Amino acid sequence: MSVKQSRSARKSSIFNAQARDLEFYTRVMIAVSACGISFGLPFALYHLFWGSLVISGILLPVVVLQIFALVSLIRRGFNAFAAWSIAIVQTGANIFFIMEVGMMASYWLYASGVANYYILDRRPAVLVNALACLAAVVLAFDDPTYIVRYCAAFAMINIFLYTFSVQLEKKNNELDLMLTIDPLTRVGNRTAMDETLLHVKNLFERYATPATVIMIDLDNFKRINDTLGHSEGDKVLCRVAEQVQARLRPTDTLYRYGGEEFIVVAENTSLSQASFLAEGIRQRIASHAGDQPQAEADLTVSIGVAQLRADESTNSMVDRADKALYKAKSMGRNWVCFDGDHEGEQQQAADGNDKRAAV
Repeated sequence: MSVKQSRSARKSSIFNAQARDLEFYTRVMIAVSACGISFGLPFALYHLFWGSLVISGILLPVVVLQIFALVSLIRRGFNAFAAWSIAIVQTGANIFFIMEVGMMASYWLYASGVANYYILDRRPAVLVNALACLAAVVLAFDDPTYIVRYCAAFAMINIFLYTFSVQLEKKNNELDLMLTIDPLTRVGNRTAMDETLLHVKNLFERYATPATVIMIDLDNFKRINDTLGHSEGDKVLCRVAEQVQARLRPTDTLYRYGGEEFIVVAENTSLSQASFLAEGIRQRIASHAGDQPQAEADLTVSIGVAQLRADESTNSMVDRADKALYKAKSMGRNWVCFDGDHEGEQQQAADGNDKRAAV
């Protein structure tokens, strides 16, 4: 799976966003809640003492809910329940407000309609706004001319917001790829890898889903740079990345770790399965080396493999894979070594063509 596909599979909406994006949505919802409290509370108190008790009875619960939502957002961060609660309650309250006051209060529905695009995905926002407009027309309006004008204006606002949301998402995705794709090899970079490691760590803690990293280093890469130059060395890196990608499964993602090192994050993969995958990568690189220029004719890779353990950070797992990699190099290069110091993780190569060994 490419990094672009992997990221889009996990981040297609507000409710399925990456951790750093959730921080942004949390701040947006805090701003929306604070705005609702700042404007709603004075109106609620005014109607409580000098105006309509009915309107005050509508506004006060909404303000209280927004206060609870604001506290929850500050303490716990973004959650879908808070988003839906604020959107539905404030929209419903505006409809009752319009029913009580009449058409002169209809402009409040514009404000809540815009806010819905900030706290919901655009399709749910369109649905909530359409239902709100329909309810206001059926329950509160009786002038056909005003109904037509109101619906036209409300539709124009939603069309603009929806279109703007689509274009903004496209631009954000383009910027996101620029920040997470290695410009040379077109595989993921360290930033993308860290997000994927956080994702597999969460799956491991919640569902005990195994996760493994495979660290790949090109053997004697300096010789290629010294012989043919850095330009040819860059081409070698790109070809190796393509060969590794061709061997991966849909659940695996490839990242450039730095220099001539790559890392594969194998989701839902045990150490034993990852060692077979790593051996397949090693054999593929070695078998295709003869098809390349003379300087690459004997190109091989050394590989280190490690599986995520309980109460372990992903950095620790990567460090163990790095140690296994250097063990593979110390064995003469062109080996796969995996960290198997725990009981049940030991495994040795089955035949002469299989160059796997436990550390």
